[in-house]
Amino acid sequence: MLIKTDKGWRFAEEYLLEDFIWHSLESALDIIPIKRQFNIKGEYCDILAKTKNNQLVVLELKNCEDRYIIHQLTRYYHSLKLEQPFKDSIDYSQPIRLIAIAPDFHKHNFIDRNYSLLKFEFIRFSILTQVNDFYLHLFLEGRQEVRVQKPIPFIQNLPNKDNQEILLPEININLPPRILLNFLDNLSPPIKVEVLKLRDKILGSDQRIKEIKDVKSIFYGRGKTKPCCQFKFISSSQSHHLQCYLWLPLPKSLLRFNKKIGIGRMYLNYEPDFRTVKTITYWTQTSRCANALPIPIDIYLDEVGLDQTNKNIDKLFNLAVKLNLEIN
Repeated sequence: MLIKTDKGWRFAEEYLLEDFIWHSLESALDIIPIKRQFNIKGEYCDILAKTKNNQLVVLELKNCEDRYIIHQLTRYYHSLKLEQPFKDSIDYSQPIRLIAIAPDFHKHNFIDRNYSLLKFEFIRFSILTQVNDFYLHLFLEGRQEVRVQKPIPFIQNLPNKDNQEILLPEININLPPRILLNFLDNLSPPIKVEVLKLRDKILGSDQRIKEIKDVKSIFYGRGKTKPCCQFKFISSSQSHHLQCYLWLPLPKSLLRFNKKIGIGRMYLNYEPDFRTVKTITYWTQTSRCANALPIPIDIYLDEVGLDQTNKNIDKLFNLAVKLNLEIN
């Protein structure tokens, strides 16, 4: 989603910028992606990458001008130099490249850089139109300009409540509800990024899929009686946890009356990055406790006849949406 401001077009959310840059690293900057939202000593690097000769590259992305970006990259440098993650594929005898990408840079950024012992690269970006498409242009230092060849996939113009022009996907996806954003702000950045990406994916898959807000949950599907996904918010004074349920095929051990197939509400026990699943548990909406013991994801996939690549959450979301749309 893009929003038009007085300075031009920008991404509506920073995670959308990160997602687009991540998929364009090799073609635009000739570097190889390693990890997004990498957690090191309690801080999250937007993107870790490497050059073809295994030099580590750290990218910090900003959707607007930010006067503290040098400070952030300096802290990441310190932690990465101490911990040296991905040592098998990174040559730490080479200096770590530190890249800041933003639509513009504050004068304090240049002052901080001038007096730092580290070397920082500034890349300014702009979103420009060409015919009916929108392209991301990267302006490297030294007057070099790179245009990401893949257009930004947004095509429909609509005004928002502040009379800003918005570019939306073909299916009109509203901005995330405040209840979801407020809760995600209590979780780690990787979970927030992945949840918002999956939300857009579900709502953009078919016009029949709706977002239904409840007191402590958000459902997605063809109405509340035909859901395919539920995000449930669990909070206490000391912790916050997002429970994720998908309506997926029941394993054979839970099928009754000789049914060949059945769909049930399955609780996903996911990894900290919210990209892969460890175990899956049958848990009906009316039950306060799980209806069966957790099943390791590889065993579950075997039982329902799915390939092991489906342990990735995005694949399970695709399946849940597909099954939901096939139900009468």
